[in-house]
Amino acid sequence: MQHPSFTSCYDLVGVGIGPFNMSLAALLSPLTHVNSLFFDQKQRFIWHDGMLLPESQLQVSFLKDLVTLVDPTNPYSFLAFLAKKKRLYQFLNAHFTHIYRAEFSQYLDWVSQALPNLQFGEKVEAIEFVDDTFRVHTDKRRVAGKNIVLGSGIAPHIPAWAAGKTGQNLYHNHEFMHRSQQWHNKRVAVVGGGQSSAEIIQSILADSANLPQTLHWISRRNQFLPMDDSPFVNELFIPSYSQHFYDLPHGLRQRKLKEQKLASDGISMSLLQNIYQRLYKLKLVDGLPLDIRLLPEHEVKQLQQTDTGYTINCHNLSLSHQRNIEVDIVILCTGYQAMVPNYLSQLAPNLIWEGQDFKVNKDYSIVWQGPPGNRIYVQNAAKHSHGIADPNLSLMAWRSAVIINSLLGEQIYDTAQENSVLDWQAIYPLHQPTEELLCDE
Repeated sequence: MQHPSFTSCYDLVGVGIGPFNMSLAALLSPLTHVNSLFFDQKQRFIWHDGMLLPESQLQVSFLKDLVTLVDPTNPYSFLAFLAKKKRLYQFLNAHFTHIYRAEFSQYLDWVSQALPNLQFGEKVEAIEFVDDTFRVHTDKRRVAGKNIVLGSGIAPHIPAWAAGKTGQNLYHNHEFMHRSQQWHNKRVAVVGGGQSSAEIIQSILADSANLPQTLHWISRRNQFLPMDDSPFVNELFIPSYSQHFYDLPHGLRQRKLKEQKLASDGISMSLLQNIYQRLYKLKLVDGLPLDIRLLPEHEVKQLQQTDTGYTINCHNLSLSHQRNIEVDIVILCTGYQAMVPNYLSQLAPNLIWEGQDFKVNKDYSIVWQGPPGNRIYVQNAAKHSHGIADPNLSLMAWRSAVIINSLLGEQIYDTAQENSVLDWQAIYPLHQPTEELLCDE
């Protein structure tokens, strides 16, 4: 296909339109002197449609929307959405502790249709840097940008034992709502111990007339553990902690991320209670012959396809014991992993890496060998440098504000948030030698 020559040069060109880049676009909307354009290959906005289960709830406050924690007056807040849809009073009367994920998806879709700088149905195929300008090639045109922001997301993680074997009855959870929901007389295994696996277990158990013959819930964790949503732990999800985390030594940062895992990767307590109560009712009240095997502390080592389904080989992590499980359907709730998109292939040699991650500046720009006046910002790829909140919605608006301030070289948004109730400088005094910071008590 013959492409036209490069069109007007934008201040910022974004790749990928998920919540994070949409937050950036929404906070840019009042700034009429900033010229921006965001691309996504999808025909319209879709937010985890394969996991929009009817009862799934957001694990964070609805105030952690695209804009509110930076600019409560912005017209693209969740409350503005409720008011526009004439449901604000009923929402208040419902006393939601956590809102349905489906409603938050409706809110995001509403914003996506209102912002004029979002371009759907256009795939970015390559980005090159020529004459102090990023040249962005899509499947329909070419545009130039002084700066770019990468928000194309992360990829489903398929474990090595399942690689090359996925199909109709062996699939990652992001496809769940697009697959058959007929469980009757089926042998089902759900692999993973996080929120997604619990939501799928809840969904499978919801219909008494459609229960599987057997249901295995397999997790390497030592229990089906709740997310730590306590007040002091939630201090990890505020700007002041992210800023302090960035200044910590690399080794300490990596250690803290492992220690803080359940602050963001556990199961909502209400969901755990719902599943437990459902099991109680099905077994003890309804007296149904439900065969469910809960297998924490088990790791899948191998999977073989058989004439009738799959054989899963599991190892008990506490004992020298293994077992084989025969199933018809395997659902992988095995998380997501960072990826380097193909469209970055021409820029990649000029990017600076920190192991397998981008080396990221405090303003969320990637360290690279190009001119400092041309920045490559990144969304959801700085957990290693900015802390556990990076893939979470909690700091979405604040991060967008940091990027905008950096982009324009002035304080458009006030990103100097209130201090934490915890004194991070006292906990991790940065003047101490790295060796002392890394020592255990």
